[in-house]
Amino acid sequence: MKKIPIFLHIPKTGGTTIRDIINRQYKNDQIFTVTTLKESEKINKSSLNSTINNYKIIQGHLKFGFHNNVNIRPAYFTILRNPVERVLSTYYYVLSNRNNPQNLSTLDKQMSIYEFIESGINPFVLNGQTQLISGITGSIDNPIIQSEELYTLAKKNIENHFLFLGITEMFDESILILKDLLGWHMPYYSFANRTKKKTNYDAINPKVISFIKEYNQLDIRLYNFAKTTLLNRMEEDNNNIRERISKFKKINKLVNPFFGYSRAIRLIRKYF
Repeated sequence: MKKIPIFLHIPKTGGTTIRDIINRQYKNDQIFTVTTLKESEKINKSSLNSTINNYKIIQGHLKFGFHNNVNIRPAYFTILRNPVERVLSTYYYVLSNRNNPQNLSTLDKQMSIYEFIESGINPFVLNGQTQLISGITGSIDNPIIQSEELYTLAKKNIENHFLFLGITEMFDESILILKDLLGWHMPYYSFANRTKKKTNYDAINPKVISFIKEYNQLDIRLYNFAKTTLLNRMEEDNNNIRERISKFKKINKLVNPFFGYSRAIRLIRKYF
């Protein structure tokens, strides 16, 4: 049975940048891409099985369990983000897009962070990272998304089926480790799909921070686990990773504009 890495793209964690990197590591016909979570649940697995040997990697908006009924041995990897910053980034991203279906603002009133979260219009701002890694998703009123069972299942999946967990706040460290694990060439990049409105998260009302934390206790625990594991891995590394990271950052700063330009060209060709 073929072993295939699966990139589980969690929204607002830097996943679009990871996918840009992946798209430069493999030929187009070697990548199976899932654009939305809904699409991932509708894909005909029997049809995919007939072509699975053509692919070297699967990527996109999906949740754990995508590999079920596909004749592969999965090696999932993903990037987690500080849950408070991820929720705030999601909120401001939606606000910056007036026509976004999640934007509940009206001509008279801009939706608040409280309204956005409590509306349930985006259930993944409530322990969304734990939901996707556990493979169990639910609406805002489903008690499973706040349960110890969800966290336990996510940890079990990580232990048994995940190749690697990175974190957004240590992005360069994460992608260099992925490079070593997956045999990539040097993964230089420019950040993609950033929220247009820059926000000073330190200036956010402490009550808002507490509100977000209250709804994301499982994600906070999972993120802290991933961060501790990554830091321990770096401490144990014998490949001079800290020296490599420093060198990588310097070079990436120089080549960054090129990759931003290349991405723009690809988007123009895609739509025009």
